[in-house]
Amino acid sequence: MRIKDVETKAFFAQFVARLFAHNFLKDSQLFLPKADYERRYGKFPRYFSGWYLFVPSKDLAEGEIVHKKLNGLDLVAYRNDEGKPVVHSNRCPHMDGLFAPLGTVKDGKITCAYHGYAYDNGVPQSGPGEFRNDPSKCIPCHPVVEVNDLIMFWFDANTENGVGEPTWELDLPDVSQFPRRFFSRSITPTHMAPLHENIIDDHHFMNLHGANRYKSEMKVYHEKQRFSTKNTMRVPAPKIGPFKVQGIDGDYMDTRMDTEFHGLGVHINFVQIGDFEARMIHCTTPIEDEVTEWTVAIYMEPREWKRKLDVKTFMNMVYPWAAIAQTYYLHTQDRRVFFEKGEYRFYEDVPKGFEKVNAFRRWIHEELLGEQRPMGKNSIPTKFVPAEKLTRDRSAPAA
Repeated sequence: MRIKDVETKAFFAQFVARLFAHNFLKDSQLFLPKADYERRYGKFPRYFSGWYLFVPSKDLAEGEIVHKKLNGLDLVAYRNDEGKPVVHSNRCPHMDGLFAPLGTVKDGKITCAYHGYAYDNGVPQSGPGEFRNDPSKCIPCHPVVEVNDLIMFWFDANTENGVGEPTWELDLPDVSQFPRRFFSRSITPTHMAPLHENIIDDHHFMNLHGANRYKSEMKVYHEKQRFSTKNTMRVPAPKIGPFKVQGIDGDYMDTRMDTEFHGLGVHINFVQIGDFEARMIHCTTPIEDEVTEWTVAIYMEPREWKRKLDVKTFMNMVYPWAAIAQTYYLHTQDRRVFFEKGEYRFYEDVPKGFEKVNAFRRWIHEELLGEQRPMGKNSIPTKFVPAEKLTRDRSAPAA
């Protein structure tokens, strides 16, 4: 047995163990991978302002505390007396005690186990009057939105405690027509920016997904926090033993995977394969400098069973398992191949053939960070058009 095979099997065993831990244990960060601290990012930011996933809704029951370290912060989440999620620091302002893991939640109020001080949406409810009436003893709470069975919180990279007013509204797609849902989490020792570049990279789709035809185009973006592309790839129709799925075009089928980023915390795939549709929301939440929690939420149509093995029946059979396995395995392998042993050279121009990666970097650099990025020989400009100008152009009479 070659050393390479041993390494591959060891990696796969570790991958399966972590997959189990992150999805079935409440504190999924007990088994964090070791970050690669030897690399240097220069001035590249560790964290970006934006909306990030705390947990899927199903993981936060009433009366329960979920404790996580995210964006370099020690945070807890629980539901208040209205059932709405609250996210704030794990530290009690009384004497710097910890809410988790020994604290409790009763009637929507979180209580510190050290001295029994209770808080309602961050406002003290117990202790001496001078403590309760002191505004400095209130716990700043992150803005939170619960949508599509996801609990998202706003992180402000410009404040010390990460709490601030959102600069854009979270606008996730309507998934009411997709009642079948699946959520899965993993943690990868990678900064979230290079993790996303694999999604943007056209060569990733053509090589790793085995597409024999691939078409991609960037769309005009009219909100600076968004970056969108239209992607279509043609792959061979799959087989199950001796049975071959009836393709859409002979022996092939087209897969449409339009993509949209909302900052770096949310990546949405609009999936259409024949008459099968689904939505995939990839949520990447940094834990520390080079450790990222990756959550995949898949929203699907109800299963339809037919004798005829057409594309829709086949996709209903394999989703979500095929999508989850493909996402975890391929994207983690990409990281090992491209980023494990080298510095993430975000500020450099990329080789010819990777122009869309350059455009993605330009969007991060100029729109998310507000800095100028020089045009390299393989650069293409990203096109920001204000929404009001788009509206005026559409209403203007044709020449």
